[in-house]
Amino acid sequence: MSAISTAEKHRRLQPLIGITLVLLIAAGWFFPPIGYFLLFCMVMAMGIGVFKGRNWCDYLCPRGSFWDQYLGRFSRKVKVPGFFRGVPFRLLWLGILMTVLVVKLTPVWGDYYKMGKPFVIILTVTTIVGLVLGVIYHHRIWCMFCPMGTMANWLGRGKMPLRVNSSCTQCGSCEKVCRMQINPGLYRAAGVVQNGDCLKCSYCVEQCPVHALSFDDKSKDAA
Repeated sequence: MSAISTAEKHRRLQPLIGITLVLLIAAGWFFPPIGYFLLFCMVMAMGIGVFKGRNWCDYLCPRGSFWDQYLGRFSRKVKVPGFFRGVPFRLLWLGILMTVLVVKLTPVWGDYYKMGKPFVIILTVTTIVGLVLGVIYHHRIWCMFCPMGTMANWLGRGKMPLRVNSSCTQCGSCEKVCRMQINPGLYRAAGVVQNGDCLKCSYCVEQCPVHALSFDDKSKDAA
């Protein structure tokens, strides 16, 4: 029996991690301080982002795991319009969420019990947005403009790069399994995927029929 890959181990953890999203939202409405978990996710996304890019978003993020394991069953899984992943739209969402936080936190500032409620509201509303758009387009669409993911993208640009060696035939197999709808084959000439939204998940590495992709320090170009 072949050894279980790292990506497969992560996939096996996703059902459990994903269900915590539902539990957090439900419990948060009864005990608002649970909303502070959103701050934990923000710190982890950016902290890991400094070293490994958006690796947190692969399976450690409860919402990302929920999208994959549960929402994915109902999603149309079509190509997401570029508008959703563009910088203006990302900044718009970042601005909206920061504005909501300021407006909601100001009246209850200093009351650490009530201060958790705005975070619960944001977690709930953004999850609903992700659910609706995820069914219409692709289950990971929220991840394409998530403010936390965007910050991890910017902080981790160039970290833990996915390399593409010269044996790549641009067959498109990698793009089919990429949850962020990235096509690594398009970066064959550059030798490395220059897209900060790569989740470093190795799905494409496993799928590549000619083993042209890797996260090794050096690409293994064909002789």
